[in-house]
Amino acid sequence: MDMQLQSQLTPTITDTDSGEGLWGFGGLWIIKVSAAQSGGSFSLLEVRMQRGCATPLHRHDQDEETFIVLEGALALLVRDQRVDAGPGDIVHLPRGEVHAWRVESDLARFLIVATPQHEAFYRDASVPAPSLTQPPDAGVIDLSVIGPAAKRHGVEILGPPPGY
Repeated sequence: MDMQLQSQLTPTITDTDSGEGLWGFGGLWIIKVSAAQSGGSFSLLEVRMQRGCATPLHRHDQDEETFIVLEGALALLVRDQRVDAGPGDIVHLPRGEVHAWRVESDLARFLIVATPQHEAFYRDASVPAPSLTQPPDAGVIDLSVIGPAAKRHGVEILGPPPGY
């Protein structure tokens, strides 16, 4: 990291109920540590979603993701296999890996460690949340917003959320 940039960075302390909120993909996304705050090293997001929220089958060749489940349950489709993840489980997906995920519990809370570029995609596919609550259309995935954002950020949508 550039020494001048490093000297400009300050510690980021984000408690449980703070961070920058976004509504997207049918749920609440909270940016806990932004790419700007990490000096472009990574982005850390907390996701809170209800049962059935899911992503389309997709891949991103430039961005890796790591999922850390805090509460609830996720089903991930990785290499055509279902992976069930619960509290404490971690799933790391290297760039280019075809995948999707779906919330399998009434409510799930999980962290995503992503690249700065992928944070830009999440921002582009979402809208600012006025509060850290579920969106009024919780569970609704709007592909008319996600699709164009995906094209702008190197995310290839391959199909609808899988049936698992």
